[in-house]
Amino acid sequence: MKIALLNVPIKAPWLGSDAWITVPPQGYGGIQWVVATLIDGLLELDHEVFLLGAPGSSSTSSSLKVIQRGASDDIQNWLQQNEVDIVHDSSNGVVALDELFPSSLYISTHHLTGKPRNPMNTVYLSNAQRRQARAQPDAPVIRLPVNPARYILKREKRDYLLFLGRVSRWKGALEAAAFAKAAGLPLVLAGPSWEEDYLQEIRSSYGDVVRFVGEVSGHARLDLLAGAKALMVMSQPVSGPWGDEWCEPGATVVSEAAASGTPVIATDNGCLAEIAIKVGCVLRCGEIVTRRRANDILNSLPSPDQVRAVAIHEWSHVKVARQYENLYTEIIGGRRWC
Repeated sequence: MKIALLNVPIKAPWLGSDAWITVPPQGYGGIQWVVATLIDGLLELDHEVFLLGAPGSSSTSSSLKVIQRGASDDIQNWLQQNEVDIVHDSSNGVVALDELFPSSLYISTHHLTGKPRNPMNTVYLSNAQRRQARAQPDAPVIRLPVNPARYILKREKRDYLLFLGRVSRWKGALEAAAFAKAAGLPLVLAGPSWEEDYLQEIRSSYGDVVRFVGEVSGHARLDLLAGAKALMVMSQPVSGPWGDEWCEPGATVVSEAAASGTPVIATDNGCLAEIAIKVGCVLRCGEIVTRRRANDILNSLPSPDQVRAVAIHEWSHVKVARQYENLYTEIIGGRRWC
């Protein structure tokens, strides 16, 4: 098939006035990693992919064409002027596809909390996200993909816990630090921090265990993921960046950690109750963790080989791409849902 894949277009002014966050991203960029991994799978299934919304991205395959369009009007114009079999939107509705394609030959992946802008032919990342969006119970759920070849497997772990993501209340960085304190282990806090008061609160309360390294990318990011004793994903049901109560939609970092042989310690917020339990331990939101409880959890975590095997079986890029491929075919054949 010829597939137009729409990435969420975001400018990267820290890299230059005309720079965009690429696919894969230069640093922080959860959706961009998802798009990159899905492309890996679609290419392995011999599809032709046209990537929009990520100008400056590179391609190592003749079957991947990077279209140098980032603004929504430019993306819309390209879609009007070029024929593809289906449009797959991961941009959270940057282009009004329902107006552009009345025939509904498109599919959308919902990456946010709350209701999608256009629920027609929308795929959800978890049952929890689908419930929060009040979607029909037969709307498809497809997990976020991971390409194991992009990650490092380390069986010998180092004595630190890792938080990898935006340092924010809804992502639970403070709760991750509290667990590390109880466990008597250092916590590497890796990710962008745009709420200075919150970061200061973490430093004031847990400065003896927390090492804030900021945003990481490339080999440094892979090494942190692979070397950690466990990844902390302590998402909290508080107001999130889009106003709704935070319901963790898909949690890319869970499958990334598992592909690196690193088990996960998570709360039961959103999708985490569904996926983290397969590769680690799930705690109740608000649970107070004692030293004994923390040590029991750490001692019960699955092995690196076990969690990597789950990542490959459950979330491999080819498996997920094939699930989308099936939906593309069904939509072209006339299926619709919302």
